[in-house]
Amino acid sequence: MKISKLIRLAFGAIALGTAVETALQIMKKPAQELPDDKDFDYYSADADGRKFEDLYLFLTGQGEEKFTEEQIFRMLSAQADYLAHRFDCADFRAQLLFKIYKDCSETLSGRCRDLIRDTFLGFKYFMDEPGDDSMCYWSENHQILFAVSEYLAGQEWENEIFTNNGMTGRQHKEKAEERIRAWIRQRFAYGFSEYLSNNYLAEDLAPMANFIAYADDRALREDMRTVMHILWLDVALNSVGNRFVAVSSRMYGNNKAANCCGNSIQAAMNALWGQDAAAPLLADPDLPEDEKEAIRASLAKKPGSIVLCFTDIVKKGIYTLPPAIRDIALTREPIDVRMGCGLSPDDLVSEGLVGQEPYQVMAQFGAETFTNPQVIRNTVRYFKSNDMFRNAFIHYFRFLDVSFLRFVDPAKFAARHELPTHGIATWRGNVYTYRTARYALSTVVNGTPGRSSAQDHEWSANIAERVALFSTHPAGSGENRCGSSPGYWIGNGRRPMSAQHKNVNITIYRLPDRRRLGETAVARMTHLYLPRDLYDEVILEDNAVFARKNGVFAAVLSNGPLIYKPYDKDTLAGLFKNLKKADLSADYVPKEEFDLCRFGGEYHAYITELSDVETEDFDSFIARIRNNRAVFENGTAEYNTRFGELAVSYDGLFAVNGKEVKLPFDRYDCKFCRAERKADSIFVDSGKNMLTLSLRESGIPAGSL
Repeated sequence: MKISKLIRLAFGAIALGTAVETALQIMKKPAQELPDDKDFDYYSADADGRKFEDLYLFLTGQGEEKFTEEQIFRMLSAQADYLAHRFDCADFRAQLLFKIYKDCSETLSGRCRDLIRDTFLGFKYFMDEPGDDSMCYWSENHQILFAVSEYLAGQEWENEIFTNNGMTGRQHKEKAEERIRAWIRQRFAYGFSEYLSNNYLAEDLAPMANFIAYADDRALREDMRTVMHILWLDVALNSVGNRFVAVSSRMYGNNKAANCCGNSIQAAMNALWGQDAAAPLLADPDLPEDEKEAIRASLAKKPGSIVLCFTDIVKKGIYTLPPAIRDIALTREPIDVRMGCGLSPDDLVSEGLVGQEPYQVMAQFGAETFTNPQVIRNTVRYFKSNDMFRNAFIHYFRFLDVSFLRFVDPAKFAARHELPTHGIATWRGNVYTYRTARYALSTVVNGTPGRSSAQDHEWSANIAERVALFSTHPAGSGENRCGSSPGYWIGNGRRPMSAQHKNVNITIYRLPDRRRLGETAVARMTHLYLPRDLYDEVILEDNAVFARKNGVFAAVLSNGPLIYKPYDKDTLAGLFKNLKKADLSADYVPKEEFDLCRFGGEYHAYITELSDVETEDFDSFIARIRNNRAVFENGTAEYNTRFGELAVSYDGLFAVNGKEVKLPFDRYDCKFCRAERKADSIFVDSGKNMLTLSLRESGIPAGSL
């Protein structure tokens, strides 16, 4: 037989084997992620629509709802079943379930206590434990949710055998403690990777609160309290008037659109400073009564089952917000804030955070960094060693386990192709926020322009209770994916170059002319969320729009014509969660045109400037903006306004009055707080009160720390 024929046969055999292996991988279905639709009501509320938090309030004598013994057991059984099935976000439900056990044991029947105990003894707490499921363990909030549940369950039942992996409670506690120490240390050193997320910070608060309330280790408990102070310092610096809609690495459409419908930590803010922060607005004689009603509705918002874990420890005096942080939340003076948050893929390498140790895996996965060339080998190794290919979130990695592809270097492939999955990474956020008594404008400065992204929010104008202003480049064609992540409103098909100084933001997009590997379509448009009927007045003039709301003024200048799309309920459904179930008459839902678009061209540039009635009237604002010099040329924009000139280019230049802005930002840089990245201590001075934040003994290594 000729050598050439042998070679052809060998290659044929390899091709056939690869095809068979690939087909087998395709046939492998991922583990079920969520309950079937027909079962969802069983897990979310009882037959009368009462929720899990209502049960806790009843059992602690605080609620108006009444439950019989059978109803109590049935509702606890629904939560226990959810955990037993290991559906995604079971770790959310575990927080209040454990809290009920701790706070209500004397009220619960023996079978209810046994049910809760058995549920925690049989649960899966981390990726390295046996069992196929589609729970998300790795993102920053899930890390601390699982670890705290494991630690507290191990502490509570330390001599029991946990049936999933045969470890004792004491062993589980020790195992979880390592991860908790790593999480605390990394948040203190680098900040939150899911920074300023009015969605995901709620999921951090619950396990942190439970740990502070129930953990026996006093020193570690105090370290957790310190990180909670940092979380609230971040919120205080970036909120205004009890409204929190800032930029973030991870947000959904409703989180961006308005405080009233998207701020998941509203009830927690209310417990700390809500009434005092809202009081000046409620006392404003010029504020319309319907706006005051919207503010009162937010103040009256009751905590859901996860935020309740936090508001309860505030109510009991277990957690008290430091006065210095409260002062910052309540100040009405204009302030500039610069913050450095999170970890980029390059940071992970330089900090020694790429590896298989728990603290390394937590840093990498907490930054949502999976396929980036710096880490992809580590990702594949970890998922394979822990047999995770049936997890629905990472099911696509199973193809890298095909024999032939094991000879392909995934890092070289990932470096050669800008894959959409690279954009899942949260990256390092250089956050700039300008706050006045009435509004806040915030920006992620130079946030890796040109990359795809999953859930980033690059700039945000927090204007009023029911409206915020922002732009995106849709992922996909621009005609679909309305509720996807990324999609029409969530994330970006291509990240822009965005920059800010004081009350002015400049954002420049470069529209893609071709699809990347893994993309099915690209959008030749960008758009602003600017609902006509939710503002007091909107004036659209070809490539400029002026809007006012409650004494706040916004102007957006574009390098091309701006056009409203016709009103479309499907697009709204992608912007607001559960809109199809909600009343379309809800006061935060636009009833008129809301989707202001710019089509075609190569670069789309937006200059946004804010002002308010304490500075000028609306007519004077419009006249001033019209007279300001605004120059757009290819991928650059120059703008002259009251404080001088901003110059921004898509390629990364950002200068104010001819001086280039230094990046990256320090950990904190504002009048109240200055701290370098990885500082041993963080000092806060509100002018009235001072605070020093430092860790006592969270000794797990965090790379080069």
